[in-house]
Amino acid sequence: MQGDLSVGENKSSITWKINTNYTLPDTFSSKTLIVCDRSNNHGICRLGLTRYPFEITLENVGNTDISLRGEIQFYKEQSTFFTAKFGWTNSHLYIRNSKPLKWPSAYQHVGYDVYYVKLKLESPCYIIDQDCVKDDNAAKTKDTARKETSNITTDLEKLLTESKYSDVEIICSDGEILKCHRLILSARSPVLEAMFSNDFKEVSSGQIKLDYFDIEVVKDLLSYIYTGMPKHLEDNAEILLQAGEQFQMEALKEICGKHLIKKLTKDNVLEYLALGDKYRQQDLKEASLEMIVKNAKDMKEDTKFHEFAINNPELMVEVFRAIVSK
Repeated sequence: MQGDLSVGENKSSITWKINTNYTLPDTFSSKTLIVCDRSNNHGICRLGLTRYPFEITLENVGNTDISLRGEIQFYKEQSTFFTAKFGWTNSHLYIRNSKPLKWPSAYQHVGYDVYYVKLKLESPCYIIDQDCVKDDNAAKTKDTARKETSNITTDLEKLLTESKYSDVEIICSDGEILKCHRLILSARSPVLEAMFSNDFKEVSSGQIKLDYFDIEVVKDLLSYIYTGMPKHLEDNAEILLQAGEQFQMEALKEICGKHLIKKLTKDNVLEYLALGDKYRQQDLKEASLEMIVKNAKDMKEDTKFHEFAINNPELMVEVFRAIVSK
C-alpha cells in the first residue's frame, strides 16, 4: 500500500492517492498536512481510512485547536462513492481525545485498486502545505516544539501583565500608564526601534504617548507585540489596521485584513475598500473589489455608492476597471 498527498494549486484542496492491495492493514492514515483555519490558527491534520467497518476520518494531530469547514470526497477513477460535507468543526474533529468525524458507508470492502480521498476546505480556511512529518517520533518532536512556542507566548504575556523589569511607559488617552519593555517594542516595530535608537524625546523621558488611541486598542496592540495575536479583533480590527500601518507592522495588518474580509457585506464593502487602500492592505482591498464586482448591479443605484464615487475618484477608477475586466 502506498499513499501520496498532493496539494491543489489554489491551496483549498488536497488529494490523498491510495494504491492498495489485499494485504493492507484495516486502518491506515495519510502523511500530515498543515492547515490554516478561519481564525488564522495553524494546525496539523491527517486523513485516515478504515476498511472494516468502512469510515474516513479527519484527525487533528497537532497541539492547536482548529475550526474548519468543507467536504470530503471518496472516489476511484470512474466512480465517486460519496461526497460528505461538514460544517464548522471544533471538538468533534478529533481534537484532544474527542471522537473523530466519521462517514459510515455501505462500502465495506476496499480491495486492490487505486482510490482517492479529496479534502476541500471552504474559505477562509486553506491548506498551507504538506507537513514534513515522516513518523510518530518526528510528529512528537514537532508537537513538543509547538508546545514550547505556546509556553514562550504565555511567558511573554506574563511579562507584559506583571510589568516586571519594564523600562518604558505608554501614556494612554485617560492618563493610564502601561509599563513595557523597550527591547521588545523595538524588536517588533521598525518605527519604535527608530524612536529608541535616535535622539527622540522618548529615549530620555522613557515615555511614549499613544493618547490618540482608546486604551483598549493600545492593550490589544501590546497583546499583538508580545504574543503575536490581538485579543479583541472583533472590536478593534479597523483601528488596529491603522496602528499596524503607523508602526510598520505588516503581519498585524494582514491579521486585521483577514478578519475584516470575513465581515465583508454589501453595506460595508465601500468602507473596507477605502480602508484596504488607505492602509495598504492588499488582501482586504482585492476582496472588497471582488464583492463590488459581484454586486455591481445592486450597488449602482445606492446613494452611498454615488457619494463614494464623488469622494474617491481614484478608487472608483479601480472599481470600474475591475467591473470591466469581469
